[in-house]
Amino acid sequence: MKEVTKEKFKEIYFRLGGGKATGWGPDYWNSFFENEKKPGMKYMIEEPETPEHNRMMIVTDYGANEYRLFFLSEESEESFFEFPDTP
Repeated sequence: MKEVTKEKFKEIYFRLGGGKATGWGPDYWNSFFENEKKPGMKYMIEEPETPEHNRMMIVTDYGANEYRLFFLSEESEESFFEFPDTP
């Protein structure tokens, strides 16, 4: 991941996020990013590896003071929250 400005983060968010139909529209942006609730957060981005990596995800890590924006493929998104079988 690389650190970017808030403006670059916003540009990627709106250009690649899918818009209102995916839930990543202006309402979400305004609620969570426009009026920063926690100043000093870093904006981190990992751009899509391939065209198949078109599922945007955002993680807020208050411990590291970072917003992380990254992309998964449909397959990796489906398995993102799966946990290996435990004995």
